[in-house]
Formats: sequence, C-alpha cells, structure tokens
Amino acid sequence: MLNFTGWSFEECDELNPLSSFVSAIVSSPQQDEEDNDDPKEIAIIRSFPFTSELQRMSVVTKNLETDEMIAFCKGSPEMIHSLSLDDTIPGNFYSELDSYTNEGYRVIAFGWKVLDSETSWHSIQTMKRSELECNLNFTGLLIMENHLKEDTTGCISELVYSNTKVCMVTGDNIFTAISVSKKCGIVPCHGGLHDVIVVKKEGDSVAFQLDSQEQTSTTLPAKYSQMEIVNTIIGITSRPYVFAVAETAFNHVAEFHPLVYEMLLLKGKIFARMKPGKKQKLVEDLQKIGFTVSMCGDGANDCGALKAAHAGVSLSEAEASIAAPFTSANPSISCMIEILRQGRAALVTASVTFRFMAMYSMIQFITQLLHYSIGTNMTDSQFLYIDMFVISGIAATLGHSQPAENLAPSTPKAQLIDFKVFVLLTLHVIITFGFQYAVFVFIQSQPFFVPYVPAHDLKEGACFENTALFVSSAFQYALYGVILSIGPPHRKPAYRNWTLMTVFLLCIVMSVLFVFQPLVFLNNLMDLVSLEEFDVQITFILLMAMNFVLVYLLEELFDTNRVTSCLDSVKIFLNKAKPEFVVLQEQWDNLHSDFNAKNFYK
Repeated sequence: MLNFTGWSFEECDELNPLSSFVSAIVSSPQQDEEDNDDPKEIAIIRSFPFTSELQRMSVVTKNLETDEMIAFCKGSPEMIHSLSLDDTIPGNFYSELDSYTNEGYRVIAFGWKVLDSETSWHSIQTMKRSELECNLNFTGLLIMENHLKEDTTGCISELVYSNTKVCMVTGDNIFTAISVSKKCGIVPCHGGLHDVIVVKKEGDSVAFQLDSQEQTSTTLPAKYSQMEIVNTIIGITSRPYVFAVAETAFNHVAEFHPLVYEMLLLKGKIFARMKPGKKQKLVEDLQKIGFTVSMCGDGANDCGALKAAHAGVSLSEAEASIAAPFTSANPSISCMIEILRQGRAALVTASVTFRFMAMYSMIQFITQLLHYSIGTNMTDSQFLYIDMFVISGIAATLGHSQPAENLAPSTPKAQLIDFKVFVLLTLHVIITFGFQYAVFVFIQSQPFFVPYVPAHDLKEGACFENTALFVSSAFQYALYGVILSIGPPHRKPAYRNWTLMTVFLLCIVMSVLFVFQPLVFLNNLMDLVSLEEFDVQITFILLMAMNFVLVYLLEELFDTNRVTSCLDSVKIFLNKAKPEFVVLQEQWDNLHSDFNAKNFYK
C-alpha cells in the first residue's frame, strides 16, 4: 500500500531526536512545484499490536505540523463494527461484507477518531487500550485477494485421495473460508458436489443453514436425539455435506450440545474466526476420539495447536517454529504430503523389520530343533555366517526402501503385530517347518546317506542332515528378507532397494555354492558334506524355489481385500476395539441409512 500511494515509512533509530517519543514517521510523497501543499509528516506515538483474542490492532498518530492526534484501528469487520458509532456505519454493511467474503476475498475494516486536543503524550502512554478503541468513526473496508499457491490444489487433492481428513482452521470470516475451501478442494467435489452446512448459535439452541445466504436457517428443538439431528440436516439437503462453524457457535456447541459437537468433529471441515486456544481445543478433541492429527501453521496464534498436534509443522521460521516439532523450509502444504509419505513408510519399515526378525528366530529354532533330534548342532562357522553375513546384511538394508511417490488411500497399521500379522507369521512358520522337514527326510532317503552318530564328547560334526538343514535355512533367510520387504502402496518395490537386492543376490549365490560345492576350501570352512548326485542338488534347488513361490503367493493372498475383510470380521468378533471416531462415524452413517430406508417405504 505504501508503494501504491507513494507514502514512505521510516522507523526512528537512536540518532533521531524524536526516537524517545516516536516509534516511526509516515511521510506523504513530495509534491510537484505547481502544488502548493507541503508534504505531510505523521508520527506514530503508540501502537497496540494485533491479538487474535481482540481481532484488531491500533495506533495513535500525531500530525507533526498541526499537533492533531488521531487513533486508527483496523481489524475484523465484525469487531470494528462493534466498536464504531452507529451513525457512521452504512446500512448495507453486512450485504457488502457478505458479497466480498462469498467470493473468497479477505476483508479488513478500519475505524478512527480524533483525540481531545488537551490529550498529552504522557497521557497517551498510560491510557488503556479499551479507552482508545471505542466510539470510532467507521472508515470502510479493505478488500484483499490471496491467490492460492500453484501446488495447493494438487496437494489437497492428493491428501483427500489418501483418505486424510483435511480441515481449514482459520481466523478469517467463515464465508471467506468456505469460498477458499471450495476452490482448493477441501470441500470434496468428486462424485458430485458437497453442500456446506453452517452451524449457527440461535439463542440457547443450534441452527443449521446452507452457506447460500438466500436460505433460511433451521433450528433444532430444545430436546433432540441423534435421529432428529439427521432428520433436520436431511431436510436441508439431500446431497453429501460437510459442516462449517465460526468460533462463537463452536464454543456454544462444544459446551451445551455434545451430540451436535460429536457430529461436528466427524463432519466439520471449516472452522472460522478461531482463536489460538480454540484451535488447540479442536486438535485435542479430535485426538480424544482417535484421530491422529497433523497441523501446519505460520503464525504465533497457531503455536498451541502446533504443539498439541501429533505432528505440528511450522511454515515459517518465526514464532510458530519454536512450538512445532517440524519446520518446513518450503512454505507450502506439500510438506504435509512429505510427512505422510515418510511416516507411512517408517511404519511399514518397522513392521517389516519386526516380521523378518521374528521369522529369523523361528527359522533358526526349527533348524536347531531338527538338529537336536539327531543329537547334533550347527558348527561355529555356520552360526557366524548366518548371523554376521546373512541376518546382519538383510536387517541393515531392509529400511533402505524409499517411500512411494504418491500417497495411497489405505493406511498402514500402527501396531507391530495385530491379528493379521499373527495369522500370517503362523502360516509362514508352518511352511518353513514343512520345507525344512521335507529336506531333512529327503536327504535321509538317498542311497548315499550315512546316518550321523553323535560323538562321545558331544562335539558337533559334519553330516548330511547338518548340510541339508544349514543350506535350506540359508536360502529361507534370504527369501524371507525379500518377500517380507513390503513395497507398494507405501514404499517403493523391493527391487528398487538396490542395497537389499545386492545382499539378497550374494546370499543366494553363496547358498547355490553350498549346494553344488565347487570350492573345496569353502566346504571345509563351513564343515559341509558333499550332496554328491546332481539330481539331488537340482531337487534341493527346486524345493527352495517352491518355498519361495508358496511364501510369495501367501503374502499376495493376504494383501487382497477379501482376505483382509475376513480377518477384520474375525477381529471384530474377538472384540478388538476400533478407534472411537470409526465407531461414531458408523453410528451416524447407520442413522442416515435408517432415515432414508423409512422414507423410501412410506
């Protein structure tokens, strides 16, 4: 605005003789020679900073030529309206305000008043803010347009696609927030347009109204049930809908109308005129019903909500960055997508690592169990190879898989082990035992087989059973390392993890060498016995290939929606608790279905 008007703004430093009395001087532009008006200089002698609670800021100025002192105030239109003299407010104030906010413009109002000529500088410094910010002359409205950033709509579209509940929590006017939400996609538009229902305070009750100003509001009765709320809403619109609410109604609903507040938390998308404390309350209440909440903001009034959220992201390096666990170098909501990508990939990596280490333990347990059945054990060199090379190599590279490029509609489990993982691990253990036992019996059935006779000193020795079990287990460690390394939808495919694939190929090559045994020194190092016949060696490789195929198909089967649904049904039967917001959502959805069914059969 200074550039547009040509006025200049200069802060007073210590060298300026007025610095003890004046914080800054605003000067009008130099006039042409033909213009006899002298440049004006206006000093700012006191400032009251903007606060979210008061929704305004003000300054007291002094004309350095005339000594006239004027207080100027700017803030939200509703606040300036309440502080201004009635005869200075135009009759079309609200209609004009609504016309601009419905277009998505940000609107600020101004007011002013001339101070008494006898008011001194000292009295200004001790005067209370409430004494200055009253009985203002309404000046007008400043209309500003903030264009959406280029990536905003695309980012929100991806968040919505990933089944992430996206809300706007702002200090702006509710209709400005609704308009911007529609433009950027927070209000869903896929599968048909969604209506926005504004929740309003009507006396001691609650009213619902479509965001179109032409519609009248519908008030709930004094006493109501969940079905009556649904009945009222369906009487307003038959289309999908979301809620919008301003802080005054938010406070009223949260305190006196728990059923409406419950629905507001589930279906609310737009929360306007929210002060810092209410932003924090909203985050905490969403968490109480089971939501994992992430919050991004760039101002001091976001600090409480950023700190309360599970993942708070500051989009600036100012005050908000102190409270937020994360600070984005790029002031864009694309950082939320990056956090979700990395977070989901981290959850999958933790689950993958746990499952692999669990299978490692079970494979080694089965191997040792079969060894003990004939009174022997694996040798030290075999243990060293398995633990130091195979397991350490795979465990160290499992986490190198990168997050998927795009977010998926599903979310990974937050638990390392649940019913599905338990069933899957149990089946893997059965398959592992089956193939190891098959190898164990197969080698004993060969004509060249020589039974192992335990040494008198109980020291382990090389034998056919030991060689067969050691090599089969080495194959299984490598196979499970790759198959359990879950890729899509939350991580890139396992074959894109080149460090894991390198370790996997080395393990397979070593296992093949253990089967065909072309290197004598390697056989001696690992205390292996020759499997002798080529057809036995080929059969051994085929058995391990069958093990790989069976385990892979089992993993693919458990990734299908049908199997997942069956396991979820069993989990519900076993009284596995759902997140509270899921239960609440199902209750409200059922009420909508019941209402529609009753009206259909009328």
